[in-house]
Amino acid sequence: MTYIDGFVIAVPTANRQRFIDHANTGNSVFMELGALRILECWGDEVPEGKQTDFRRAVQATADETVVFSWIEWPDKATRDTAMARMEELMKTDPRMSPEHNPMPFDGARMIYGGFTPVVTLEAPQADSQGDFIWYELLTTDADAAQAFYGKILPWAFNDSGQADMDYRIVRAPEHDVAGLMAITPEMAEHGARPVWLSYLAVDDVDQSVAAIEQKGGAVQMPAMDVPMVGRMAMVADPQGAPLYIMKPSGGGKSMAFAYDRPRLGHAAWNELHTSDQAGAWAFYGDLFSWSHDGDMDMGPMGQYQFIRRGGMVGAMMKADPAMGPPHWNTYFRVADIAAAKRAVEAAGGQVVQGPDEIPGGDFSMNCIDPQGAAFGLVGGRPS
Repeated sequence: MTYIDGFVIAVPTANRQRFIDHANTGNSVFMELGALRILECWGDEVPEGKQTDFRRAVQATADETVVFSWIEWPDKATRDTAMARMEELMKTDPRMSPEHNPMPFDGARMIYGGFTPVVTLEAPQADSQGDFIWYELLTTDADAAQAFYGKILPWAFNDSGQADMDYRIVRAPEHDVAGLMAITPEMAEHGARPVWLSYLAVDDVDQSVAAIEQKGGAVQMPAMDVPMVGRMAMVADPQGAPLYIMKPSGGGKSMAFAYDRPRLGHAAWNELHTSDQAGAWAFYGDLFSWSHDGDMDMGPMGQYQFIRRGGMVGAMMKADPAMGPPHWNTYFRVADIAAAKRAVEAAGGQVVQGPDEIPGGDFSMNCIDPQGAAFGLVGGRPS
């Protein structure tokens, strides 16, 4: 288990750069002694408390800034060994010598302590089985679709650089979130229609394809490797909802679905419209370790069943014929839902439901683009 040394000090505000230089020099010793990470945080919003606060704790004066720092060690034994060497290093290593690297603050007022973590929550650094990692629009007219969505969402469109196909990358203000491509004549011959498709991460595409078929799903595009992208297959669940499964190449965490906080232009919610909710849970829950976390009664439409994977990622509901056959409906975030409704209708799209207020104070609506692909939008109503 990791171990934390924490510090609070008061630094003359005029000494900010001297403090940074001092810390960079001295902290290099701790890293050599086995520290995992060191953070030196310059006070930004440090309010006064009614009984105590950071400033009073270190007797900070008006011309001083509070600095909150900590050192993360792999375990207490590593930390204790490092501290045992400090007395010697302060005599032999100029980086630790008060003469060669003097403290630009009053060390006598520093407070510090060692801490054992009892709760640790960390954002994932890589995609894992069952994460939503990408979205893709198949359409009959890529140029018209780009023009339409560019009027609704804060998206930029870039060529993917693939020489043999017109595949466009959709970028929200913070991250790439989706792809856009035209349905080819061959795809149309096999029944392809305008649709938004979701990508789910898997640890092994071929094993997942076999499991999907065993559970009654179907393979619509065999597993294939895409250079610099990853290995993927297009499948359908037992009720017919199409999706991709993918093992991305490289590392990192996809931010196409904004799992951590609201992000404009990103996917905000994943909604399965299915003809068999119980069957869908048996399929997806087993394959992707999703859990059913509560219901919301929708009257004649039945129960709206929430999907949890870490946090809430979406829901399952009874398919509405007005929104087409079973499919995954992706909701993208806009800044102003009323303005988005006007933009959808002005650009030739159709709003089939909403905007409706949803838990949390946002509003959602379901739409169909001019080429016939269903999608959702979610956002607030700025005052």
